[in-house]
Amino acid sequence: MFTQFVKTSRALKRYRNGPFAQERQQFLTHLGQRGYRKNRLTGISILLLAIAQRLQISIRKRVTKAEVCAAAEIWMKERRQRSSLPQTLVLAKTDFISTACKWLRFLGWLDEPQPMLPFADELERFVQHLRDDRGLADATIHGRRGYLESFFRWLAARGRVISTVTAKDISEYFSADEFRAWNRVTVAHLADSLRSFFTYAASRSWCPPGIAATIDRPRLYCYEPLPQGPSWEDVRRLIANLSGDNPTHIRNRAVVLLLAVYGFRVGEVAKLTLDDLDWETERIHVRRSKQRKTQEYPLTPEVGAAILRYLKEVRPRSVCRELFLTLRSPHHPLAADSLSARVQKLVRGLGVKLPHYGAHALRHACATHLLAQGFSMKQIGDHLGHRSAASTGIYAKVDLRSLRQVADQTLTDLTKYLEPQGALMVSPPRLTVLREVGNLSLGGVL
Repeated sequence: MFTQFVKTSRALKRYRNGPFAQERQQFLTHLGQRGYRKNRLTGISILLLAIAQRLQISIRKRVTKAEVCAAAEIWMKERRQRSSLPQTLVLAKTDFISTACKWLRFLGWLDEPQPMLPFADELERFVQHLRDDRGLADATIHGRRGYLESFFRWLAARGRVISTVTAKDISEYFSADEFRAWNRVTVAHLADSLRSFFTYAASRSWCPPGIAATIDRPRLYCYEPLPQGPSWEDVRRLIANLSGDNPTHIRNRAVVLLLAVYGFRVGEVAKLTLDDLDWETERIHVRRSKQRKTQEYPLTPEVGAAILRYLKEVRPRSVCRELFLTLRSPHHPLAADSLSARVQKLVRGLGVKLPHYGAHALRHACATHLLAQGFSMKQIGDHLGHRSAASTGIYAKVDLRSLRQVADQTLTDLTKYLEPQGALMVSPPRLTVLREVGNLSLGGVL
């Protein structure tokens, strides 16, 4: 590995005979596989030799951050004697410490004490319950963990423990100033997390029973939010904007097509791997984040062509199996948050006014487009990977064509159909009133 960075036999001998040569080569090989460029690897190899020479690594092979900083100071004094610029010295010291920590962490030699989280054991057991017993999605578990960590820190700061928590403590927590700027949905999620935990805690006798029942949440009405995404014409315009030979556009075009055509969640797109693409049978497999199962879709020509062009022309060579990677070195998989932020920027560029501009807006656009094309709720739910019809039912609110058809009907036709069937078991005066109402046309109300 060293032969790639040094030109003379004397320098090569120095690198090979330096301390921990094998460990330094292993790290450089690892970085090369992660997509680091040659000039950067050359600089890292020089730093690694300096780090290995100045760190006092004992047989225990555990190094603290303080020892790394001390070695950096020794190295800095040597560089000051060569009259380096102050700004250059600061950057060099930062690079020395960062590279040393990454190398030691890669080897498992960095001694990093983890911050003590209050009630960590109870939290881990609760998270395991959510994952194994209740089968919640990773994103849901991550959100509840975050809410509970914040609550546990607040509780520990007041010298309280879970076994002594009362309804008054919960009330005081919700009365904190930081929650006043939260909307009803966020506060409801916090309340759900606390209720879920204290229900589980009571079943394990960690706390008195009944605390969960005292936690009130803001009222969220069923189907309250109207799903709104860009129109299908705007989606087509978005895809057209990503044409051309720009490497970023080529990658983003494949991402947008997966979100819009299949209605994938952004986390599902981020988790796609090269192994999920079956080019022989023209199939794509997606791991559903909520159902914890794999669903198979036919690979449409347009989506397949976009992915194939990205793989051939843009995707960097890497040991990573994830489909979408960063284009700049070092190359690593794009996280769901990063993908969502990129899509949000693209949707905002359309100049349309939407409640939300993230990647989920394209999922809504996919659902409403399928609804407008006449697909049933069951078909749309299967396409989106919904577990229940209730999850798809919200899109009935945006089916304006069907709502107008219902509004154009008169109640006269309804009573004429039901009366011979004996479906209206009401008294004659009541039926007379219904006929009078039925004579009023509802067309034009919507």
